[in-house]
Amino acid sequence: MLLLVLLGQQVMAEQWEADQKFDSAWFDAAASKMREEAGAPGMAVAVLRNGQTVLVRGFGIAGPTGAPVTAETPFQIGSITKSFVALIILQMAAEGLLGLDNPLVRHVPTFRTASKSQSDRIIIDHLVTHHSGLTTLDGNRSAAVDSNLSGPAAVVAELAGVQLFAEPGTSFQYSNANYALLSHLIEVLDEQSFEQVLQTRIFSPLGMRNSFVSKPPSGATAVATGYRLWFGLPRAWQPAQEAQPDRRMIGAGGVWASIEDMARYVEAVRTRDPRIVPEGVERLFTVKPIGGHWGYAYGWYADSSADDLVYEHSGFTPGFFTLATIVPARSEVAVVLTNMSGLAHGDLPRAVTNAALGREPVPAAASIGASTAIWWAATAPLGLLLLLFKAARQLRKPGDPISLKIRVLNLGAVLGLVAGAYAVLVGFQEVTKVDFATGYAFFPDLTVTAVVSMVLALLLAVVLLTLVIRGR
Repeated sequence: MLLLVLLGQQVMAEQWEADQKFDSAWFDAAASKMREEAGAPGMAVAVLRNGQTVLVRGFGIAGPTGAPVTAETPFQIGSITKSFVALIILQMAAEGLLGLDNPLVRHVPTFRTASKSQSDRIIIDHLVTHHSGLTTLDGNRSAAVDSNLSGPAAVVAELAGVQLFAEPGTSFQYSNANYALLSHLIEVLDEQSFEQVLQTRIFSPLGMRNSFVSKPPSGATAVATGYRLWFGLPRAWQPAQEAQPDRRMIGAGGVWASIEDMARYVEAVRTRDPRIVPEGVERLFTVKPIGGHWGYAYGWYADSSADDLVYEHSGFTPGFFTLATIVPARSEVAVVLTNMSGLAHGDLPRAVTNAALGREPVPAAASIGASTAIWWAATAPLGLLLLLFKAARQLRKPGDPISLKIRVLNLGAVLGLVAGAYAVLVGFQEVTKVDFATGYAFFPDLTVTAVVSMVLALLLAVVLLTLVIRGR
């Protein structure tokens, strides 16, 4: 009996060791194929197990020059930035600079929303965990209301008239506004810029040499160029070196980092490295349920759908799509950075991550339906343009008076076109959770299609109304 037990333990040990092996050759081929299927110009991947780096490398090109992606190429990591902000908030709490349950107004007295009494009840923990009552759309607006303010401070002023969707602390809704406010709070308490704070508190202690906020320092390694999808085709967007960074949302998605640096950072978070994670921190991975198998901790989503709890955060900014993943029970870390984004960009980061961690496979490329949907949407302005052309020709040529029935039908068409234009105006923001200016940055093809459709619908309505008035 004892022999059987020992043999069973040996088999289990051998199986465990086999499961831990990482086939680099197989993964390289699989990841390369996934990148090609998704159509992403470039990608960088890091995989760590038990504190050991098993893979850190680049795939494809960093930009139009054809330079290859390397382990040192900085990508914009998008909303993974939020994990940096949450970590700094925990550092400040450990230093006694703030209390996680303090109202934000204690430190930022100028903050308020449409309801001052509600604003006063928003605590720092609500902001970190997206339970403030601010909406997704509130965090995705692009217009500044006070030209005298810049950076995160401008967001404080922009939120003065917004309505909370729920009482603070009662409901989850992901909003970049929460982390814009937190980055302003960090600047107030540390009395230096957010960029300097990250350099001092995280980048320098971890030796993250190819990481920065918004704009690379002079002499920095050439960064990856973002590619946005235009009707399914990736097109290079404004290079980071030439862009004028908008500091308003730097705390929500402003960090750039190489895959080498991100591997170092995420592993430090997993192991609670004392260089950046204060001793005794309890809330870093304390999960607040948000529905189904999902929850949100301090800058990390928590997924309990599999046997092992997974912490992750994705990033989606114009031209970039990223994902960082931690599996504490298996001491695993995976980070995937890509330089392509759009309406139908598929899920390359998750597909590569799942392959690296041995999880359920998912498609890297978008489905055929999703890929062709934007082309179907493009038929709307083409159809409106054809109808406008026909109506304009009818307007220009003489003709017999039309019947009352036809005039009523044309008037109904006018009302329908105006209602349709209004529905697009309102529905675009409701569906995408962004205004048109931000929408153009993230989804240029969809946004142009929507705006052109609205303009053509209103022009057609004017022409038809003229025909109704003239009686022909």
